[in-house]
Amino acid sequence: MKKLLLAAAAAMLVASYSYADAQTVSQGVAPKRELRGVWISTHISLDWPSRTDTPAVQQSKLKAILDHNKATGMNAAFLQVRSQSDAIYPSSYEPWSYYLTGQQGAAPSTNWDPLQFAIDEARKRGMEFHAWINPYRAVATAANQNNTFMYAPEHVSRAHPEWMLTVGTVKILNPGLPAVRDHVVNVIMDIVNRYDVDGIHFDDYFYPSGTILDDEAYNADPRGFPNTTAGRADWRRDNINLLIARVNDSIRQVKPWVKFGVSPSGIYRSSTDPAVGSPTSSGASQHYSSMFADTRKWIQQGWVDYLAPQVYWYMGQTGSDYKLLVPWWNNNAFERHMYIGLADYKMRDTAGWSNPDEINNQIALNRSLANISGQIHFRHQFLQNDPLGYRTSLKNSTYARPALLPVMAWKGTQAPSAPAGLAASAGDNNAVNLSWAPAPDGADEFEKTRKYAIYRSEQREMDLDNPANLLGVTDTATSSFADTNAGAGQYYYYTVTALNRLSVESARANTVSNDFEAPTVRTREVSVTLANGAASITPADLDGGTSDNWGVESLSASRTSFACSDIGAQKVVLSAVDKGGNSASAEGIVTVLGHVPQPSISVSTGAGDPTGLPANTIALGYGAQSVQLTASDAAGSSSFTWSPAGGLSTSSGPVTTFAPTAAGSFSFTAQAASPESCFAQASATVNVIDARCGNDKVLVCHKTGSKSNPSTQVCVSPNAVPAHLKKGSVLGACSG
Repeated sequence: MKKLLLAAAAAMLVASYSYADAQTVSQGVAPKRELRGVWISTHISLDWPSRTDTPAVQQSKLKAILDHNKATGMNAAFLQVRSQSDAIYPSSYEPWSYYLTGQQGAAPSTNWDPLQFAIDEARKRGMEFHAWINPYRAVATAANQNNTFMYAPEHVSRAHPEWMLTVGTVKILNPGLPAVRDHVVNVIMDIVNRYDVDGIHFDDYFYPSGTILDDEAYNADPRGFPNTTAGRADWRRDNINLLIARVNDSIRQVKPWVKFGVSPSGIYRSSTDPAVGSPTSSGASQHYSSMFADTRKWIQQGWVDYLAPQVYWYMGQTGSDYKLLVPWWNNNAFERHMYIGLADYKMRDTAGWSNPDEINNQIALNRSLANISGQIHFRHQFLQNDPLGYRTSLKNSTYARPALLPVMAWKGTQAPSAPAGLAASAGDNNAVNLSWAPAPDGADEFEKTRKYAIYRSEQREMDLDNPANLLGVTDTATSSFADTNAGAGQYYYYTVTALNRLSVESARANTVSNDFEAPTVRTREVSVTLANGAASITPADLDGGTSDNWGVESLSASRTSFACSDIGAQKVVLSAVDKGGNSASAEGIVTVLGHVPQPSISVSTGAGDPTGLPANTIALGYGAQSVQLTASDAAGSSSFTWSPAGGLSTSSGPVTTFAPTAAGSFSFTAQAASPESCFAQASATVNVIDARCGNDKVLVCHKTGSKSNPSTQVCVSPNAVPAHLKKGSVLGACSG
C-alpha cells in the first residue's frame, strides 16, 4: 500500500487544521453485525515478521499479534501474504519472501507454512482470515533490484523483465499484458485452491502515479480504445477491470464462499455531482484518474464483494472531510459491502489527529450509515502502540461488545442446522456454564457450522436482532460457553445459534436460564360454597405466599372446579413455575360447603273404610281409594319434584296425592334439590288391586230407577251384558 509513502505528506497537510473545527459524532450502540479488521503488513516487516527471528519466534510473535487484535475486539485479520511478487508461503509461482527469511527464495530453516499457520491461529481466535495481496507491485524500490538477498534470480522482475513497467522508482507488473493477468490469476487461484482462506484482498497498488510508458503494451492489444489521452486512460482502466472481473469469476467457480475485496485510496473522483464523485478538493488524488481504478464500476457490476476505501482524513478536514467522503461511499455500495479503511497511523498529538476519540467518532459515523458494514484499521503496530490511548478506548468502549460478521446474501443464505439440548449449570464465582448438542453439518459447505453465537436477555422471548442481547461468539465450533459476567443475584435467559463460514445464522436452540433454585410454595386453607351445584377457585386463592429468588412466573392448581360430590375437605396441589422454568408443589385443603339431600318418601292411606292392606296398597271397590306421598330430606331443607306426574295431584312440593283409576303397580320418584342445587332421589311404589269383580266378570253400571241411588255397579258375565247397561271404567258411583 502507499500508506507509508503518503504518511509524511498527509501529516504536513493536516498540520494547519484544528480538531476544534470537527464535529464529534455520538458513538451510539455497537451493531450486532460489523466487520472489525486489522491490516497486518509484512512489507519491509512493518508489523511482522522479523527476518532475523527463528521460525519459532516468528510464530510466537504472530500469535501475540492475533491475541492483541482479538483482545481489542477485532473479528477479521488481513495478513499481507504477497507484498512484491513474493510469498510468505510455499509457492511454485513466486519465491519465498525476503522479509521472512532474509534471503528471497530461501525456505525457512524449519519446515513450516506461515500462511497455513496464520489461518489456523486466526480460526482458533474466531477471526476471519483474508489473504492480502499486492496484485501488481514487483519491486518497491528499483534501486534495490540488484540486491540478490531481496530479489532472487527466480523473481519475476528477473525471470520476466518484459513484464515490468517502471513508474518512477517503482516497478510493477504491466497491467496491459495478458501474460501478467494470467500470472496474477494463477497466483491467486493457487492460494484459493490450496488454502482455506475466507477472503482474497487487494490493496491500492494499481497503476502508480507518474509517467506511464506503456505504448508497447497498448500497441499489442488496444482492444478498440483510441490512442488519445482519454482513450489510453480508458484502456488502462479496462486492463484493471479485466483482472478484477476474472479474479472474481475464477474464485466463484472454485470456492463461491471466498470473499473478494479491494481497498482503494479514499477518493474515487472529485465532483460536486454525487453521480460522478465525492465532494472533495479537486486537487486530491483520485484513484479513478491517477491509478486508473474504476472501483465504482467494480462494485456496481458485482465484481467485488466489498470495497474498503482508505479514508485517511479526519472529520472536518478541509478539502477531504471524513464526514463528507464516507456518506458518499455509503451511497455507492450498490448492495455490496462497504468497509472503511481507518488511519490509525495518524493518531498522534498533531493538528486534526490529537483528539483521542477521533477514530471512535469515525466509527460512530460509519455505524450511523446503513450501507457501511464495518472498518479496517491500518495497521497493527499502531494499535499496539496505542497513541493517545485510542486502542484502549476501542477495547473498553467501541468494541467492548462482540459483533458478528455481516452476511453477504448474494453469496448464499443457506443456514446451518440449529444446535439442540441447550443446558445451563452453575460454575465457580457465579459463572454460568452452557453446553449444547453440536449442530449437525450438512454436505453443503454453507450448511457447516463454523462457530456459535450466544444470546442473553432478561426477557424469555429475547430479540436476537437486538445487539444488546448478543453475549458472545465462540471462536470455533465448540459446544460450550461460560458466561463469567453474571453477577450474584443476576438472572438471565440464554439461547444459542449456529453460524456458518459466511456468518449466516441458524434457528435458535431452546431457552435456558441461570436460575437453578426452585420456588418455595406455600398454601392456605380455602372454603367455597356451592352455587348451582358448582364452585371454583383460582390458584391465587390457594396461594399462601409462594416466593422465588427471581420471580414466580405462573401458578397452577391440580383442580379448580368442584361439584356436589366434592362436599367436604379436598386435597389440592398448588404448583409454581419460576421465571427460570423451575417448578415446585405443595398440598393445600379446599373445603367445599353445601349438602347433598338424603330424601325419603312415606306413604299414607287416604279417607275410607279400613281394608287391612298395607298403606301403599289400594283396593279398588272398597276402602280408601287414594294414598298420600310425603317426601322429606334427612340432610336438610330441599325442594322436591315428582315424576311421573300422571295421576298425581301435584308434581312439586313435599306432598302429593295419588288416586289410581286402574289396577297395577305404580312407582313414583321424588327428586330432592338442595339450596346449592345438589340433587338426590327417592322412590316409592303404590300397588293397586281391583276388588270389585272376579276375573270372569265385568263391571257395569245398572240403572235402578231409585231417586236416591239412580244407578249402581254390578259385576256380570261379559256375555250377559244387556244393551241398556254401561261398561264401567272407573271406581266409584255410576253417574249419568
